[in-house]
Amino acid sequence: MSLEDAVVDEERFAAASKLIKVAALRGSPVDDGCCQNCLYYLDPSEEISFCWQEKFQTLVGATWWCHFWEMTDES
Repeated sequence: MSLEDAVVDEERFAAASKLIKVAALRGSPVDDGCCQNCLYYLDPSEEISFCWQEKFQTLVGATWWCHFWEMTDES
């Protein structure tokens, strides 16, 4: 890995860390809300899926939670 690659990785890590803090991402559900029953969770039948919330867009676990959570019609 070159020095340039390391700098890019550090920048990406810093950006991802900031996003996680802004989203208040947690590894456990809050009340009845979790990623799996969130409007933005792409595939509720999977334990890990993509969150397609406009500001977040990343892989998340079914039992995780963030402040972007929105109830689905089924919830």
